[in-house]
Amino acid sequence: MPRPVVLILVAAALTFVLTGCLSGNSNKLTAQEKEALQALFSSDQDLDNSTIQRLELPEEIAKKFPAVKKAFEITFGGQKLYAFHSSPLGYRSAIDLFTVIDGEKNEILGTRVLQHDETPLYGGDSLTKDWFLNRFKNKSTDLYLNRVALEQTQPNDVIQITCATISSQAVINGVNAAIGTYRELILGEEAQPVPLKVEGYVTEID
Repeated sequence: MPRPVVLILVAAALTFVLTGCLSGNSNKLTAQEKEALQALFSSDQDLDNSTIQRLELPEEIAKKFPAVKKAFEITFGGQKLYAFHSSPLGYRSAIDLFTVIDGEKNEILGTRVLQHDETPLYGGDSLTKDWFLNRFKNKSTDLYLNRVALEQTQPNDVIQITCATISSQAVINGVNAAIGTYRELILGEEAQPVPLKVEGYVTEID
């Protein structure tokens, strides 16, 4: 067999193998994402028995919800969950979030902060605390979440972290982007766009 033909066949075989490996890995959660998901379940539930499917984000949805980078459908014990990795822009940089929605109840199972670089002095340390993150738990996907300063008066209100207005709003933006993506991608409903950056405030981000 001529050498050029052999080289072409070898290249094609390598491409097939690599593509297959990459597409297989694309369905998997990162270690951080899996840890965040596990944190939302009781310790005796084994996520290794779940089926995880990476969902494609259509261009129109990606434009409306630019904070959402990845979406997954997770089948676990007959339960359908939908997980969204979003990266809204906070005061200093992006805040990486992992938000899980219960597909049966249409409500937020929970959200976790994977990474952030917000100012500790102005509430950055509180972003990862349960007392703040639990404010998102069991919120309905029917309405976007609304930041309030002191007191919750509506079911979709989330009380912000004191002295961390921008960081709090950024997290809310990230969760709202997950809600909007869920409503359009999974429920087939129309949802209003959610900005990537907190609007109306001065930040360190250009």
